[in-house]
Amino acid sequence: MSFLTDTNLRKQVAATPAQLLNNVDLSNLNQQIRGCAVDLRIGDIYRPGTDLNKPGSSSNPRQKYALLEGETAVIRTIESFRLDSKHAALVFPASSVSMQGLLMTNPGHVDPGYEGPLHVTVINMGREPYPLEKGGRFLRTLIFKFDEDVSTPSSLKDPKPINAELMERLSPDFLSVGARTSNAVKREIEASDRRTRFWQVFLPAIFALVASSLTLWYSNNSLSKEFTQRISDLEKVKVEGRLLALEKDFPTEKRLNVIEERLRQMETRPGSQVK
Repeated sequence: MSFLTDTNLRKQVAATPAQLLNNVDLSNLNQQIRGCAVDLRIGDIYRPGTDLNKPGSSSNPRQKYALLEGETAVIRTIESFRLDSKHAALVFPASSVSMQGLLMTNPGHVDPGYEGPLHVTVINMGREPYPLEKGGRFLRTLIFKFDEDVSTPSSLKDPKPINAELMERLSPDFLSVGARTSNAVKREIEASDRRTRFWQVFLPAIFALVASSLTLWYSNNSLSKEFTQRISDLEKVKVEGRLLALEKDFPTEKRLNVIEERLRQMETRPGSQVK
């Protein structure tokens, strides 16, 4: 078994009809085939979750799309394999693409006998939108030759697996982050609305209750002070009244005269020691 070099690869794909790979850009052959690898380019772009017949759906693929953070896409290559029973291929992401955060889920081994393009699911794991455009380089393939034909080559000829059912099964973004984020935002908005409605209904009632309590407290406090003052005033009036009544019934001068008279009587009694 041996890998084909760039010289052999260029000769094979430039033949009529082309061998091993179709639709290679012959005008840029030396750039597309280098060392022992062939660059595979972006062809049709499909976006899971797109309504039928809209751009990006299984019936209407896009030619250009900016893949946002976490979004997924299915890409069909421009190049198509034409492998016989003696050739197979290995496919892997171009390093310059992977370094920008584009994750590819299913490149790998291509069986002998396979004919047709590749379909690869990609996810943008970077923070910035990743520009997908038809003709852009995103995969590399190594083609190797067996010493003898395989006994059971692949029977797939130009498969077209991109359909509405497949697109429906795939998530439009990685781990459905977009849907979960949308649901979380929706729940938070609903909770915020509930809190707003709660305060709209109960805040006036709370203010009214507080105002009523303060009014009642102030009123009670004022009444208490007034009541205390009235008691004090009544007590003063009572004492003064008793003194006035006493003075009226038994004037001070009369009381003093009575006391002086008693003292004189005591002085005139025999044996009195009052001086």
